[in-house]
Amino acid sequence: MFLKEKCTLCGECLARCPYLAYPLEEAKKEFSRLMNGEASSVTSRCITCAACNMFCPEGANPFDLINELQEKTGTFKVAEQSLAVMSIAPTLPSQVIKGEAGKPAINLCAVGDMIPGVIEGALFEGLTQIKGGDYFCYVGWIHVGKPGMVADHAASFVNNLAATGAKEIICYHDDCYAVLDNKVKEFGIAVPFKVTHLIEYLRDYVKEHAGRVRKLNMKIAYQQPCASRYTFAKDAILDDLFERIGVTRVARRYDRMGALCCGAAMAGMKDMPRETTEEWRMKNIMDAKEAGAEAMVFLCPMCALNLRNRAKARGVEPYMVSNLVRLALGEELALGGAGKKFE
Repeated sequence: MFLKEKCTLCGECLARCPYLAYPLEEAKKEFSRLMNGEASSVTSRCITCAACNMFCPEGANPFDLINELQEKTGTFKVAEQSLAVMSIAPTLPSQVIKGEAGKPAINLCAVGDMIPGVIEGALFEGLTQIKGGDYFCYVGWIHVGKPGMVADHAASFVNNLAATGAKEIICYHDDCYAVLDNKVKEFGIAVPFKVTHLIEYLRDYVKEHAGRVRKLNMKIAYQQPCASRYTFAKDAILDDLFERIGVTRVARRYDRMGALCCGAAMAGMKDMPRETTEEWRMKNIMDAKEAGAEAMVFLCPMCALNLRNRAKARGVEPYMVSNLVRLALGEELALGGAGKKFE
């Protein structure tokens, strides 16, 4: 939710955006136009990565205003294919695969089967698996300029999860956690179960099984999902996890506050040249390589699908974060680090 009373029109949100990069004075003028409901190029050019919410020194959530205006004005043009993909997600068959009594459930949302060989091994033994369209959180609609879809379906998303009877639900998808930990507060929705992020679950598992951990001594680059902008505090837990399994998160330009979108949102923009999308993707990959990363680690399956081949081709091995932990536990990754065997 945009908090107008907190905005000082400092322009930081648009000036620090790597994609728009307005000069500071122009940034102030453009955001003033947005606040006054006037036409602005921002609504058509913003790629919906939500980074400006983190750049704002006052915590006013400027992206929420931009995204709301993208929907209201219809100036954010999205390819029909992207809209079709988003429409398919809630129609996917739903399933609850019961695990052991007393253990948490893991919500795989509508993306749990995108990367095979990830929810396997000792880490996930006995967990109830929840997946399919009934458990889709709708956050992806933000990237097609329709945040109203999140608000419209948040209550049913929470209710469907609650109906499984799970006392604790681990969020595999960062988008789902963004709804359950952040957006529900904006919508005034109570969550009647404990919500745990996958990163926290992995960290706690490693703490409890420290004797099994084989330090990897690996330098990695982390690909932060756009939804993490809503729940950035967990980044400290991720750093703790990496330290416990013996990996170093290289210092690079496009990480943490400066993290880039994987390119999926850009690729869905109707008027965005493919060459521009590819340029930004390669900036990300080469930044990781030049910083000395041996591997690129993904939390979001969409990020992995968009970048794993590009990273591998440049000598940076792709891993889903859970598979990196499995590797540290001495498990074999039959389908590779990111769901694909490279020959």
